[in-house]
Amino acid sequence: MTARYSWLTFMLGLFKPYLAINGQPVTARWGRTVVPVPPGQHHVHMHVPYLLPSRIGTADTVVPVHPGQVAEVEYRAPAIALLDGAIGPAPQKYRGLPAAIALVVVPLVLLLCVCGGLGVAALLDNAESDTPVARPTAVSPIPARPTELAPGATEAVPSSKPTLRSAPDRKLIGPAYAAGDDTYTMAFNGWPFAFRTPGTWGCVAGRVSLPEAQARVCIDEGNPGSGQRVQIMLRPCPAPCGPAERERLTTEWFDPGAKSRAYDESTWYVETPKDAKGRYTLDMSHFFTTSGGAWQVGVGAFAPPAQKAVVQKIFNDVLSQTA
Repeated sequence: MTARYSWLTFMLGLFKPYLAINGQPVTARWGRTVVPVPPGQHHVHMHVPYLLPSRIGTADTVVPVHPGQVAEVEYRAPAIALLDGAIGPAPQKYRGLPAAIALVVVPLVLLLCVCGGLGVAALLDNAESDTPVARPTAVSPIPARPTELAPGATEAVPSSKPTLRSAPDRKLIGPAYAAGDDTYTMAFNGWPFAFRTPGTWGCVAGRVSLPEAQARVCIDEGNPGSGQRVQIMLRPCPAPCGPAERERLTTEWFDPGAKSRAYDESTWYVETPKDAKGRYTLDMSHFFTTSGGAWQVGVGAFAPPAQKAVVQKIFNDVLSQTA
């Protein structure tokens, strides 16, 4: 893995890039990092921990590794914080670099033009008259940055990336996020909803052996050994997505023999206060409808019993955002 950042974002050099392979954090740095892995398909995730936002340049890919092979992967942090990073075979491109250069160069050129123009005008006036020419008391301001490129503009975010809705809290079990909680919004490209996790958490691509299913695995990156893990799965619910289809998909999601309880007509869950390994576990199967069709979202988690409220908040946020 070779990780790079643009000269325009030199401040990123103060932060170490975050690398995870198959959901497991790996110590990485800017430049080249060699990671021994067994042959097979490996999910690779990278981002840069930052100040505001708390992470930038999220990027995921799947890397096939054959016996005896060195698979070269390159990651490039974006030139604009709102964009995803680029990851894959070298060479990659810095996303947003032309716009970032424009934001730096255009105002500078305008400033030089304004100041240079004023200086030339003053020299010409002085050449034509012996009367001293007073400098203008104010200089016309440099035009503002184009709104479509200003920080925080929605145009800089891919249209396929969902946003967090302003929705009433729904509680499957346990607490919901409060106003002062440190959270991070997970917004996966192509998904019909976003949801929140604690601020130190991160999600990488996962696998689930269900038809048409996409999956993510989320852990506490700030404390990988905390014993907390959440897996979230999304797949279409076939028409008409009635009781028969929901029952079949829910049975496929839960562990064999699990006895689920109904939260409402579209949501079922299984809670175990302490499993054979001493962990608190919670599973949910929930169905919702968007303009793009009907969906099933499945969420499964385990955590030390004393920290169950952490994963319960994630469940409740998913439920609220897919109401």
